[in-house]
Amino acid sequence: MGGAVSQYSDQQITAAATAFAAGDVRYDETAAAPLPPAPETEPMVPLGLRVPAPLAQQIRAAASQAGVPYSQLIREWIELGLAEMATDKTVSLAVLRRAIAHVAATGHAA
Repeated sequence: MGGAVSQYSDQQITAAATAFAAGDVRYDETAAAPLPPAPETEPMVPLGLRVPAPLAQQIRAAASQAGVPYSQLIREWIELGLAEMATDKTVSLAVLRRAIAHVAATGHAA
C-alpha cells in the first residue's frame, strides 16, 4: 500500500480475503469509482534552510502577524526576491499586498 495507513482492521481484511478466496466477491468493472480530488496546488518540494534562531523567531512572528503559515510567508518572500531579479516575472497581487503591509508595519522591506 505504499506506506499508507489502512482504514480496515486485520479482521476485516482477513474476512475479505476469505470471501474472495471462496468466490463470494462480485466484481463489477463498470461501477463508478470515486476519483481522488485534484490537487489544489502544484506539488511542493521540501527545501532545507538554516537560519539563526532570532531570525526564525522574527519570521514566525511576521507570519503570525500576517495570519499565514511561516512556510507560505517564506515562499512569498522568495517569489518577491526572484521577481525583483527578473523583469518579466509575474507575482500575485496578494504577495505584493502582503509585502507592502510588512513594510508599512515594520518600516523595512522583508
